[in-house]
Amino acid sequence: MAERSKRFHSAILFLALALLLFLFTAIALSFLPQDLSDLEGRNEDGSSTPPSRNLERVLENAAKQGIQVTLSEAEVNQWLANQLVGTQEGALGKSVQYKGTWVRFKEGSVQIIFEREAFNRLHTIAMNVEIEQTVEADDRVNTRIHRQGGRLGQMPVPQGYLMLVLSSYDELSSAMAPEVASLKKLLQGKAVVEFTEGQVTFRPRSS
Repeated sequence: MAERSKRFHSAILFLALALLLFLFTAIALSFLPQDLSDLEGRNEDGSSTPPSRNLERVLENAAKQGIQVTLSEAEVNQWLANQLVGTQEGALGKSVQYKGTWVRFKEGSVQIIFEREAFNRLHTIAMNVEIEQTVEADDRVNTRIHRQGGRLGQMPVPQGYLMLVLSSYDELSSAMAPEVASLKKLLQGKAVVEFTEGQVTFRPRSS
């Protein structure tokens, strides 16, 4: 009996140590920034490169004319770097500096990333977004946007955790209002969205 009790306490101790190790690792990973060196259009020195096209006009023309348009990861990130100048508000405003907003186009999805510097350390928050599209009876394309979790630093997290920082994504939508309006026109019509490595294409179904 004593031997069984000893084994039970040993198992409890092992589980407690494993849980502490997991929590320590998760916290450490959340404070380590995601590697952004692979992002096209993001300059490591913090400078911004002017985009080759005015993406607001490109999207507006595509929406009006119903034509196919492809945007590369590089030009979208360059556009974001030149259009967005963020500031951190609140009690931590003096200690936190906005560094940039970026996208990473992957096969079937896009990752939207916020980069900040807090207390002289880089910190990143990323959300994965997928788009589901179905064709209705009137031949229009019904588009649904799904948030599929993301990362706090290097730690993968489910969508529930990202609800805490959802206001940052709402602010991004407000800051890019003209581009968002053109995207809505594309998606509310017959445009099919295709995410591939390094680019996104908006293609009319008729083409």
